[in-house]
Amino acid sequence: MLLFANPPFIASHGDVSVISVVVTESIGTPVADGTVVLFVTTLGSIQEQAKTNDGVARVNLVSDSRAGTATVTAFSGGVSGELSVDIGTARPASVFITAYPTRLTDRRASRIVATVIDVNGNPIQNIPVLFTVALPRTEEEPSDEFMESRGSPVFTDNNGQAIDIMRTRYPFGAPVREVRVTATVLTGGKTGISATVSVTIN
Repeated sequence: MLLFANPPFIASHGDVSVISVVVTESIGTPVADGTVVLFVTTLGSIQEQAKTNDGVARVNLVSDSRAGTATVTAFSGGVSGELSVDIGTARPASVFITAYPTRLTDRRASRIVATVIDVNGNPIQNIPVLFTVALPRTEEEPSDEFMESRGSPVFTDNNGQAIDIMRTRYPFGAPVREVRVTATVLTGGKTGISATVSVTIN
């Protein structure tokens, strides 16, 4: 049983996080449609049960006036799983990204900083940010650049900043090329909000 929250943070007054539970048999196949999954939470309110469809059951966790960390637990067929959702965290409205430096000449790494703010322009802490790097190339070309986070979320600090390092193995003296680093914040939708910065490798 695997649990996912989208988003993993919600405001403390009637905000919603969709809790998805993936339930599989011991051999790895999805359980039968209609399998009942029970839910409880330590904070906010949640639907008591849901039935699986293609092995997935979904319910809504709704915040009340209390703030804190909600521990959501799901049960089915003697198996259980849990996850945490932060309640009281403002929803991200924008993300800004910068690179230091923006041109790599004698260095092999650039420090990428993403700043997440709410609708009032205040920085938000403990928000997961995903960093990805891309450049125009054919699918067959290997990438010489990578993020230090390796696809894992980086959480914002007290200043609303998430920091990652882009490194390159691209040989210096080769033709100049430009790579794009994108920071994405999931906000409860399928795509979230993102910002992109370019780094030139010379």
